[in-house]
Amino acid sequence: MSDDIKLTLKEKFDITVEAGLQLIPWIGGSLATAYFGTKNEKRLKRIESFYEEFSRQIQEKNVKFNSIDAHDEDALIAIIERLNEKIEEETLEEKRDYFKKFLTNTLVEPTNKNNFDERRFFLDTLGNMTMLEIELITFLSTIDNDFILVGSINKPGIDQSIFVGTVGRLKNYGFVDAVTQGITVGGNVNNALNEGIRLNNFGRRFFQFCISG
Repeated sequence: MSDDIKLTLKEKFDITVEAGLQLIPWIGGSLATAYFGTKNEKRLKRIESFYEEFSRQIQEKNVKFNSIDAHDEDALIAIIERLNEKIEEETLEEKRDYFKKFLTNTLVEPTNKNNFDERRFFLDTLGNMTMLEIELITFLSTIDNDFILVGSINKPGIDQSIFVGTVGRLKNYGFVDAVTQGITVGGNVNNALNEGIRLNNFGRRFFQFCISG
């Protein structure tokens, strides 16, 4: 099979799902048609509304972009393709607003081979982040270089164990530094709550590029 007609993993997945739905007795064919019709309609609508809103915001703010010649065209197109995939999949409007911030900075600051990997990482990470992770990284951005105890971070209705998991994910992204303030042996104490964390320079770069403002 030539390169131009190879199926992507997502296309293969969709074909498998469609075939699976059609196997359901009596209603399989109708269900598959309804499912993919609605799914594709919603995805197209997200793309359409995203660029309409983006264009309007850029005009209102009078943002000026560099010429396409200032970018590495292949790198920029690869980022745009990936961004469109994220927009199609994202159901939360708030997250799509952060994609607008990402796209604005991508077009304002020329994309090239030197910053491509970082921008691709930022985009993929943003797409995978929960709103709680975004809230936490926003909160940490307001603190200078001081460490803050994980156990002191709270939000009504959110169990502290969820914050521990959220901090763990931010650490895995490479956005926060952590130090252990003390270890308690025995009992039901979660020592992860005794960690001190702060947003590092990489995390602040991500925040400025994708979330701030």
